[in-house]
Amino acid sequence: MAAVATPTRKVEEPVFDASVYDLNIPKVDGIRAQKLSVRFQGSCYLDRTSEDDLVFLEAMRLGVPVRLIITGLPVGKGFSLRPARDDDDGELSYSCSLRVEAVELGELA
Repeated sequence: MAAVATPTRKVEEPVFDASVYDLNIPKVDGIRAQKLSVRFQGSCYLDRTSEDDLVFLEAMRLGVPVRLIITGLPVGKGFSLRPARDDDDGELSYSCSLRVEAVELGELA
């Protein structure tokens, strides 16, 4: 029998290196957080003597995005776990909580 020559396969380079996305995300009990979040707490009062503040407040509409600049004080960091349900795994989150110190009005988005 004659041997059949098989074509040699070229090994292609990967499209991208996924290891660059493997960041040093915090862990607790050996589990890496699946979500990272910033939580805001508190409120800030607007200036009752500023017509700009009043116009901005009146221009805001429910369900319409606005752009704000928030100045906050980090007051806590921690982990939270959403327990697993019957059909899915639990989800570990790592978050930082900010107490709102000041709000600068931006524009209606």
